[in-house]
Amino acid sequence: MIKKENGGELMNEANQKFQVRVETGEIMDAEILSVVEIDGKKYAVYSIDNKDGTVDILASYVIVDEEGYDKLVDITNPLDKEKISNFIKGLVNEN
Repeated sequence: MIKKENGGELMNEANQKFQVRVETGEIMDAEILSVVEIDGKKYAVYSIDNKDGTVDILASYVIVDEEGYDKLVDITNPLDKEKISNFIKGLVNEN
């Protein structure tokens, strides 16, 4: 784990690929960019290639389901959205 100045800890979970259903209902390929813990909550930051030269960067909560597997869940709390958004902005500004 790597502690970040902007309030999170990076975990080595990058380069994992998975599929995600987007708002349009289409299933798209996604890739984990980072898993981070901020204020006791775990988030996955991932990218989706739009196949048009653009990439969307998204984030979700990471929770453990009944069977012990990690599951991505929509971030519904506005304060949590702000925290992970600030974290992502900090990553982008570092590069």
